[in-house]
Amino acid sequence: MVDNNEQKTPEKIPEKFGTRMRRAFFWVVQYWRELFNFKFDKYMIIQVLPGVYGIALVAIACGLIYVCVEAFMASTWRGLFYFFFAAPLTFLVLASVLRALLEFYMVVFKMSEHVDELVGLRDTVDRLSGISDSVDEMVAVTRRIPFWRALSVSSGKTAKPRSRKADREQEKQSA
Repeated sequence: MVDNNEQKTPEKIPEKFGTRMRRAFFWVVQYWRELFNFKFDKYMIIQVLPGVYGIALVAIACGLIYVCVEAFMASTWRGLFYFFFAAPLTFLVLASVLRALLEFYMVVFKMSEHVDELVGLRDTVDRLSGISDSVDEMVAVTRRIPFWRALSVSSGKTAKPRSRKADREQEKQSA
């Protein structure tokens, strides 16, 4: 029983590693393909935002380390001040501003996607409004049929018009 578990564990690890490597390779190929796509039909920035954030944080940290080294070369007290106070505070501020900026970009792109969906919804609503016009026309036609009017009037009361368009057509007929 112990031998079976030992045999299964090594088999699963290479499969997971192989799958991850294939996914990573596929992502890299897709990234390069989209990077040199001159049609601009997809938003690539959404896919690379985590990478951009990571690279920017590393660049900020490297820049601040450089500033701290330069400060230590000028004087020990200045170096200690930069290392313990100025650099961490600057990193916090720059990382926060970078995060806010990237989140803003993400919101703008998501709003763009939603606007595209709303445009498609508007086309559907326009098509459906054409259906309501044809229904109004059918109501006007059925009011002209004598036996339909008798069926729609109950107990001596006159039927109320169902729409303004039907009212206008009925006025045109009586005039």
